[in-house]
Amino acid sequence: MSKTTTRRANAVAAAPEKAASTDWLRIAAIGLSIVGILVAGYMSWAELTGGETVCLDAGSIDCAAVQESAYAETLGIPVAVMGLLGYIAILAVLILEDQVPFFAVYGRALVIGFTLFGVLFSLYLTLIEATVLELWCQWCVISAILITALLIIGVYRWYRMIQPLRA
Repeated sequence: MSKTTTRRANAVAAAPEKAASTDWLRIAAIGLSIVGILVAGYMSWAELTGGETVCLDAGSIDCAAVQESAYAETLGIPVAVMGLLGYIAILAVLILEDQVPFFAVYGRALVIGFTLFGVLFSLYLTLIEATVLELWCQWCVISAILITALLIIGVYRWYRMIQPLRA
């Protein structure tokens, strides 16, 4: 057996050990997804029921004005509901990664895809808050931070998965 083949075989054999050592990242991502569900769920509840959210009373922070703006809906769907569905989808993939073969193979890539879309959409909405509305929603900012953290963890988990294959 050649030296390269032996090294690859050893890397693939060691992959489960490395995966087990980084399982805390999956747990962290599950935790962040749950927090995202709570934040987006709260915002969705407020949007769908017409309720007001608890918001800091500080200068340009005005959750009600952001929620009532024209940018609070996309294609007739409240942005908060879209966020809620996104966080639920991410959580489902993370939970099913070790239970369904499809998600074991493609789960990390799906999480990256979902979170990348979420980060780009959050970036767009954050730019709208900063430049058009000149108002901020603390819950929107928290959600943007959560989805960005999920993307970073997702990319790192994917990198760790393919690292042994590159050896």
